[in-house]
Amino acid sequence: MDKPTLDTGTVYDVCTGTARSSSVRKALQGLKETVVRAAAAYEFAAARQAQHTLNHLKHQPDGESAAKATNGSINEELKKTYVNRMVSGAGRGFYNKLRGSCRGLCALCGHGAADTLDHQLPKDSFPLLSVVPINLVPACSRCNHQKKEHAPTHAGDQTLHPYFDGDVHDHLWLFAQVTGSPKPSIIFHVDPPADMPPAFAARARHHFATLQLSELYNSQIGNELRSLGMGLARHPLPPAELREHLQEIAEIKTAVEGRNSWKAALYRGLVDSIWYLEGGWEEPWR
Repeated sequence: MDKPTLDTGTVYDVCTGTARSSSVRKALQGLKETVVRAAAAYEFAAARQAQHTLNHLKHQPDGESAAKATNGSINEELKKTYVNRMVSGAGRGFYNKLRGSCRGLCALCGHGAADTLDHQLPKDSFPLLSVVPINLVPACSRCNHQKKEHAPTHAGDQTLHPYFDGDVHDHLWLFAQVTGSPKPSIIFHVDPPADMPPAFAARARHHFATLQLSELYNSQIGNELRSLGMGLARHPLPPAELREHLQEIAEIKTAVEGRNSWKAALYRGLVDSIWYLEGGWEEPWR
């Protein structure tokens, strides 16, 4: 996914320029260069999968002693800049542009509608990054909620960053295991290959577990399998031909949705399932 082209300084100017209190507005605007520098440090670290090295930005500019303050701190005003003047205010145009940048889909799960933005590094811990475009990713409310306010402590302790971790999809790591006994089931799981960089492998596992993607994907497969089964009931295929048919669908899903999309993984799993090929497709899928 391409990085946003929005300029941090421009976004910050617009989002702070309408603060009601002149003293707050002046204080926020006085932090512009600090925010721009923080954005540059963030981009440098994110490009190296090293967001965990940004502890010097944590709870700045007020410092950790002000982390729990609810009123009066500039940290709190920075966070309000996102809530009050980007989500619903002068910066709403930037918000909408970022939210729609992944074809309207959540960039974290690839399935839900992007009805919000996720702070890759949470604004509660990193208020200077509250309206920094490269820290804001289109997301569905479910993934945003699952991710919560976690800040990474090491390279693998973070969900995948859509703007910087695209190379993770050079590797095939999402799989679906299809079984018919004791009852039909499909289990999605992450199994990184040996040649996958350790940080990417750890992030893929962390991403999958943190966002509870196994549960999400399993909630979606019913209609896909029922539709496939209805088509096969009308035009049954012997196992060898069915394997070729499913392999072709898997290749199409990979090309359109990505090799680590749940649909590509599902069809690869069906291709490898002797049970499914030899009549498992006739089983009703709840």
